[in-house]
Amino acid sequence: MNYLKKLRIFIGAFLLKLKLKKTNHTPVICNLNEAKRIGIVFNSDNENDRKTAKELDLFFTQSHVQVQLLGYSRFKNNKSNLLSDKSHDYIHPQDFNWFYSPKNPAINNFIQHHFDILINLYQDSEFEVEYIVKLSNAGFKVGCAHLDNTMHDLMIDVSKNKDDSSYLSTHLKHYLSILKS
Repeated sequence: MNYLKKLRIFIGAFLLKLKLKKTNHTPVICNLNEAKRIGIVFNSDNENDRKTAKELDLFFTQSHVQVQLLGYSRFKNNKSNLLSDKSHDYIHPQDFNWFYSPKNPAINNFIQHHFDILINLYQDSEFEVEYIVKLSNAGFKVGCAHLDNTMHDLMIDVSKNKDDSSYLSTHLKHYLSILKS
């Protein structure tokens, strides 16, 4: 990572920390039986993540849960990275300002939407995704354990199966179904 990007992330992290001080996230444990609204953040550059996001979307939709997907791609005009459903939002680095604050209204809408559960399928460290997940108004945030431990309320250890989002998805569904709220 070059010096300029490190500086941008440093300043962006500082500004994010200031915003987080103004918010008060108290986790509200929600299991799959009680969830009415679920948000999913995924890496749209990764074919496995796209497939897992689509499977989760179908699984939750069949359970009569409102699902909103937000795919992050490092490449703006890569149409092959999009799910066929046009109802999902896709974001790119150009959707953030120089200090990684969102410029795209779809990102702000996603952050402000009150999801019962926010599922972060992202397994790589991307500051833009961290920004979205940390500021999200979701009641219960779930994702990988190897990322920043302040990002999620429930973390799944995927170190033995890194980059396998279906492994993460299977374990998330399992633990979210046995949680008692």
